[in-house]
Amino acid sequence: MIQTTEQYVEVFNASLALSSVGGDQEFLTELVGLTQAAWPTLLADLRNGMARKDLHTVETTARLAKAAARNVSAKRAYESAEELETMACKGDFPAAQGAVASLEQEVELLQSFLATVGNSDCPQ
Repeated sequence: MIQTTEQYVEVFNASLALSSVGGDQEFLTELVGLTQAAWPTLLADLRNGMARKDLHTVETTARLAKAAARNVSAKRAYESAEELETMACKGDFPAAQGAVASLEQEVELLQSFLATVGNSDCPQ
């Protein structure tokens, strides 16, 4: 299991994520895998929605991104997705553009943390 420092606990809180699945490391590893697999599609859908200026699609996809982030206790990605959802709901296209960029950065950082989940079970 990844050991996060206090500095990175808002990116990925491994202890909280493990606690949220009742301490089941195997289930957490599966959940993380599903979340990792979902991000490319979610981000592509956000980019496509923005390209079409379809803020309804962006809002809906941001809501799904929030759920993905919440499932793995990724506070900063969750907050970025929440901000994007709010800006899309308000119809604020320029702010939504900035929020998409912020979410993309958070997901990139998050993915590097999630890639380490379960690595301690690998044979040496």
